[in-house]
Amino acid sequence: MGKLKEHYLNNLTPEEMEERYGVSAFEYVELMEKYKKLFDDNGEPLNYEYEPTQSEIDEMEALVKDYYESDEFKEYAASIAQEEIDAINDSVQLKYTDSDILYVLDGIAGPVLKGMIMSKLNDIWNTKNGIV
Repeated sequence: MGKLKEHYLNNLTPEEMEERYGVSAFEYVELMEKYKKLFDDNGEPLNYEYEPTQSEIDEMEALVKDYYESDEFKEYAASIAQEEIDAINDSVQLKYTDSDILYVLDGIAGPVLKGMIMSKLNDIWNTKNGIV
């Protein structure tokens, strides 16, 4: 069977297959068979959603797990982690605290204006936090 499949791939040797496609002739033909099933005879995509088998899901999960445990990912995570953490911390740092705003309002606004401003600020906070 493997020889027949290699014949369909222009009589490439296993070494040539590996060099050209990164897979063996058998694997290449198997992948193409899966791909062909997604299209009709005219090359139009079939209208159905592919549902992976449990073994395919397990294989993908294993690949993801292997990647997260790899040195490549650990190096990537280490290189960006501190930069990203610093950027996030800078972005969430408050410019003015509640006490700063109240101090300024006490100095320039009367009780009515201060109440109106505080009401609007509370409305903004409630909206941002999904309360309203």
